[in-house]
Amino acid sequence: MLAVITTEASHVMPALSILFVGDADRSEFRQARACLDRWGAVQGFADADLAAAALAADRLSPDVMVVAQAFPGQFSHQAIDRLRRLAPLARVLGLMGSWCEGEMRSGSPWPATVRTYWHQWPARCDRQFRRLAMGQSCSWALPLTATEEERLMVDAAECLPEEGPHPCAHFAPSSGTLVAIRSHSHEMADWLSAACRSRGLVTIRQRDSAFARVEGATAGVFDGTDLCDDECDALRRFVVAVRPAPVIALLSFPRIEDHDRALSAGASIVLSKPLLMADLLGEIEGRIVC
Repeated sequence: MLAVITTEASHVMPALSILFVGDADRSEFRQARACLDRWGAVQGFADADLAAAALAADRLSPDVMVVAQAFPGQFSHQAIDRLRRLAPLARVLGLMGSWCEGEMRSGSPWPATVRTYWHQWPARCDRQFRRLAMGQSCSWALPLTATEEERLMVDAAECLPEEGPHPCAHFAPSSGTLVAIRSHSHEMADWLSAACRSRGLVTIRQRDSAFARVEGATAGVFDGTDLCDDECDALRRFVVAVRPAPVIALLSFPRIEDHDRALSAGASIVLSKPLLMADLLGEIEGRIVC
C-alpha cells in the first residue's frame, strides 16, 4: 500500500522514504531533522558506514538521502559516492552546519550535491519536499548537473502567480491580509513590501522611531542583522506591536545562538539572509492560513 501524508490544509500526498546520516542531536540540526518527520518515514544513521551497510542489505530504499555535515570533511567524497552507488535513484541533499559556510571557497565540497545550511533548511524543506512528494518541478528535483544559477531560476519561478488553487486552498490574499514590516533599510523594506504585494498581500511599514500597535496584522517581518542587544530589544517590541500575529525574523548568516535568541524574543521562525523570496513568501502564507 502506498504511504501517504496529510498536510495541514487536508491535502493528501505520497510520503517520502528518507535516509538521514549525521548527528541528529546536534543543536544546529535538531529543527531540520524534525522537519523531515512531516514528509515520510525517516531512518537515521550516525555515520555513512552504517547507512551504507543498511542500503547494501536492502533494508531500505530511500527517495532522499540527507547528509548532515557539521564541519568540512566530516563525510568524505568516497563515502558520499558509495551512498550514491547503493541508492542511485535517491537524491542526495547536504544539510550543512555553520562551519561549512566557507567550504565552497576554500574547501573541497561534494560535487553534484544540493547544499542547504541548517538556518535555511526549515523554510526550504517544506516547500521543496511538498513538490518532491507530488512529483512537481522544484530546484531539489533538478538533474545532478544543474548549476546554482539554474536552481535559483527555478526557485524564482515559484514566486510567480500560480494557476489553479493555492496549495492552502482557503488562502485569499484579496481579503486584505496585512503584513507588518520593520527594517532599518529603506531598500530592504521596499523589496520585502514588493515581494508581499506580488502575492496580493497588503503591507505596512513600522518606522524605526515608533513601536505603535499595528492593528489587524496577520504576520510580521523583522529585518535584522546580528541581533545585538538593541536589535533584540527592537524585535521584542515589534512582536508586542503585532501580537498575536506570528513574526518572521530575518538575520544575516545566523549562528545557533542568534537563532535561539530570536525565538526567545518572540519570533516564530528565523530566516537567514541572503534570502530567497520563495522561502519568505512560503513562510508568510503558511503561517497565515496553514
